[in-house]
Amino acid sequence: MTEVARTQGSSSEIERGGVPEVAALGNVLKGLFNRLDIPQAQYAHRVHLDKSAVSRYLAGRRLAPQEFIDRLVREVEEHVGAPLQQEAKEAIRNQRLEALRVCNPDEFRLETLRGELARSRRDTERAHRNIEALHALLERKESEVRHVADDLTRLRLDWGAERTALTRSQDELLGEIARLRQDLQDAELLRADAERQSRELRDHVLGLEEELSRRGPAVRGDVPLELLKSRLMGMWDEDDLPEASRDLTEAAWSRPLEEVAELLRWLLERGAAPETFAADVARLRPLDDVLAFAPEVVRLGRTRTRESWTAAVAARVSERNAAVVFQGLRDAGTRSDSEADRVLAEAVRRVRSNVEVVALVTAALAGTATPVRLTRLAEKLAHGSRLDRFGLRVSIGLAEAGRFDVAALVLAAGCGHAHDRLGDDIDDVRLGHAVRELDDAGIDALFDLVTWLDDTYVMTAFTDRLARAHETALLDRLFTTMVDHGRLELLDLESSEPLANAVRNWRRSRQQ
Repeated sequence: MTEVARTQGSSSEIERGGVPEVAALGNVLKGLFNRLDIPQAQYAHRVHLDKSAVSRYLAGRRLAPQEFIDRLVREVEEHVGAPLQQEAKEAIRNQRLEALRVCNPDEFRLETLRGELARSRRDTERAHRNIEALHALLERKESEVRHVADDLTRLRLDWGAERTALTRSQDELLGEIARLRQDLQDAELLRADAERQSRELRDHVLGLEEELSRRGPAVRGDVPLELLKSRLMGMWDEDDLPEASRDLTEAAWSRPLEEVAELLRWLLERGAAPETFAADVARLRPLDDVLAFAPEVVRLGRTRTRESWTAAVAARVSERNAAVVFQGLRDAGTRSDSEADRVLAEAVRRVRSNVEVVALVTAALAGTATPVRLTRLAEKLAHGSRLDRFGLRVSIGLAEAGRFDVAALVLAAGCGHAHDRLGDDIDDVRLGHAVRELDDAGIDALFDLVTWLDDTYVMTAFTDRLARAHETALLDRLFTTMVDHGRLELLDLESSEPLANAVRNWRRSRQQ
């Protein structure tokens, strides 16, 4: 378990100005505030804070939160009509981190890790965009090569100077494609390294947050629940929303679960932002408490509160705890996967690479039998990535990891529907193109998966769409695989005339 350091600067020392780092930060903020040329009370009203809190922040007698500093910077920039220099902003942030390191080493470590995680995610996003651009450029160059090859075919009877020029052009394009493929490979290695670093930092942050969430509440006294409700109502009446929010956040992680459940129901009755409270419960409490509290949220049905809860739980899911979360959210009576499906679908949305998606899903389902329903997860995997249209790559990865059941669900969600919708012809062409984007090993793995699907409807629908896209070469490989395993006869040829014609033509070509 992570060793968490203790706070070095006490509240009384800070209040007396006895912490030089906090006092120095206050002087900087005071100078920044003076550029607004307004009273502190007016500014406190503008930003919805108590004027005593603003006074302490600017006097260096309380450590200012990052949100307060960011808001002050924006106000000054709007007032003077020009942005502050980036170096100045960074200096203020570093000065706050130094003060935080002295006052609260735990939060300092967490802030530092979050900053590293944000930078790592930006690096990952840049690598992701670079790969997309390289894919597009590679596709364009391959298209140019095909056009050149077509020109060479048409000009076979006139091989003179044009043949030499076209051949040279083709060779140059092939060389450029080879270089682009190398660039793409290098970019993918950089992205993999950035994603690995992001994953490690995220796990570190989650671990530290979970450990901090196990700490007891700050020493504020055990306030009875009814008294807390009365105090909250008074704060709302006085429009003291920040202090009410702080009390609700503390209650979300410090009070017994039964009181938290009662408080959630009370907030729902009053219509007093239960979404934030439910998300705080999921974000701040130990994971065991979060899972035990799940039925209370599920009973709310399809509400914004449940959506906020789901998103907060999903943000805590990692490969190391995915199985615990998935099993903990399954309904013990009906074995329903509904809430587990929601959370897992939201969790994979936050993962950027197919490799990480496969690892997360297989970790979550470790030790489980065939899932009853994972509709949202399958839809998210089938349609959630621009680089993996129809979820083909993730289906292959899941099959190779031994989760053929989930791979079949993704394949069904991505391309296993009948032809009854406008635009199906375009989807057929896109499916054929997506299959051709796979390498030979990927195509073989995909066709093995399709051939051994228990759902012959999906098997037929997938094959039918390749037939409608006129993917003759791909159909030849798929039919050969099906014949080798004695599965071709399972196709429902009566449901599709294009598929029936394709099978007849293939058999005729085999007999010749």
